[in-house]
Amino acid sequence: MIDSEAWGSELASWDALTFLLVAFGVVVVLLLVFGRGSALERVPDALERLTGLPGWAVATFGTAAFGLLVAGEGFYSDVWWHIALGRDKALMTAPHTSIVVGLGLIFLSSAVGIVAATATGVDTPLRWRALRVPWSTLPLAVLGASALGGFPLDELWHQQYGIDVTMWSPTHMLMILGATFTPLAAWLVLAEAGVSPRGSIPARLAHLVAAGLTILGLSAPQAEFEFGVPQFQQMFLPLLVTIVAGFTFVVVRLACGPGRALALGVVMAAARMGILADRGEAIDTRAGGVYIVSAVVVEVVALALGTGRRLRFAVASGVGVGTLGLAGEWWWNQGAHQPWTTNLLPDAVILSAAVGVGVALVGAAFAGVLAGEPPQAGRRLPTTAVALGGAAVLVALALPMPRPVGDVVADLTVEPSGDTGDIEWAQLRVRLDPDDAAADARWFQAMSWQGGGMVIAAMERVGPGEYATERAVPVNGRWKTVLRLHRGGEMMAVPVYLPADPEIGEPEVPAGNRQVTFGPEQDFLLRETTDGDAWFAWVVHALLAGVAAAWVAVFVRASSRIRARAADVPRVAALGTLRRDGGAA
Repeated sequence: MIDSEAWGSELASWDALTFLLVAFGVVVVLLLVFGRGSALERVPDALERLTGLPGWAVATFGTAAFGLLVAGEGFYSDVWWHIALGRDKALMTAPHTSIVVGLGLIFLSSAVGIVAATATGVDTPLRWRALRVPWSTLPLAVLGASALGGFPLDELWHQQYGIDVTMWSPTHMLMILGATFTPLAAWLVLAEAGVSPRGSIPARLAHLVAAGLTILGLSAPQAEFEFGVPQFQQMFLPLLVTIVAGFTFVVVRLACGPGRALALGVVMAAARMGILADRGEAIDTRAGGVYIVSAVVVEVVALALGTGRRLRFAVASGVGVGTLGLAGEWWWNQGAHQPWTTNLLPDAVILSAAVGVGVALVGAAFAGVLAGEPPQAGRRLPTTAVALGGAAVLVALALPMPRPVGDVVADLTVEPSGDTGDIEWAQLRVRLDPDDAAADARWFQAMSWQGGGMVIAAMERVGPGEYATERAVPVNGRWKTVLRLHRGGEMMAVPVYLPADPEIGEPEVPAGNRQVTFGPEQDFLLRETTDGDAWFAWVVHALLAGVAAAWVAVFVRASSRIRARAADVPRVAALGTLRRDGGAA
């Protein structure tokens, strides 16, 4: 076990953010020196000569990608912090600052695109006075602005309802999803610039980088499960994994060509496992999905059925990802913090297949925009099918949202098993009433966190209705230890040990033998929360719904305008960009 104070100092370090910003500044200075023309033309000119791709697009894409890197570093550090150590003492910690700076850079990337396009004279149909505004910069602006707005809104949420140490709170998701969808907007930048996904080597690499960023971005909400402290139904993880695989690999196979989906799947599986293992000595994180089987499925479907009939290809790929691809993830998640069991069936397969088809339809439409394809017969997807696909995804994600509580009583026995340093350990034994209360559980575990790390111990059946922990758990100090039972949609818990918390007026729950009824998990996992005004929550949720609608609207509008103009935009295979009102440089 790590030293919590030392590890807290490591997470509180500003070194990572400082290094990233200094490196970014050095790159910008070098580009200014290397570039030609006016001050505003130098960076895009240097990028264009270095990559052979439109400079304004590379500058926009690069700034957005760097913003994601900075925000992602802060995001994962912040989640590690809260799980291992609990609340932070100040608002602008190093992780929080990294998140804000990263989201700010995403918003800034839209301005970079507009300024660079204006300075280099890019021919854009959308203009405001002297500014030339690429359509693809609008989604970046909306995503960045709304994600940034989530930070002060989150502080207001905490003032109303206390410090909710959870990832999937409404205001947190506003920031997370703003970053999650940023790679899609950055991918549209390449499409609008005429960068062909089957053009030159730099052009192909740019699209594959965008696809990799899309996998990382869409995978971010899975951290709820990857860190081992999920507070929502386990059903969400198969659906989230299917969304990533079903969308991205369909897009890559259609836009980039044969073999690219599989190659990307292998590379990104290794990358995600490496990213999540960064601080494994403190919290044993593990990727929620590796996607390789899904990549194989999409490639095989393309070989067997072809890709000319997009509707058929999308439906077959989606079903394959939601069934065979899910089977591969099932194997992978046998080693997860909360292993997948047959108690997820058949719901997981049914919902994942529906989600797979939905995201594959949306992905096929998106691929047409990236490839600059005219809406030819056979390749055109019915707008109704795409809309229904998106609606199916939203419905499937809404179904597991309720978290009811069952009628279960636990007769708990705490058996001390020694100590290591200042940590006292104990084995837990529990008898459940009714006896079969955990027979069909999706998980039944003892979990300890916020004492400097995390400990999870599965409850093993030792007799009718009787269970014991597979290992000892900590029961003193700053640790919080609870028994968690998740069966069907029900999620409930009983406290084993909770420390006194004078800041929020909560007394200690000592570790001891007792009989207790299972209660809502949130009462113990979110112990810091308080009851606030109900109207504020309604306002925030309504705001989130409006923001989500704005995201959809701006993506649809930008995509449709980019695709409509694709026939008039030369596809970039080597050096070339639209400048000076349409002349190719």
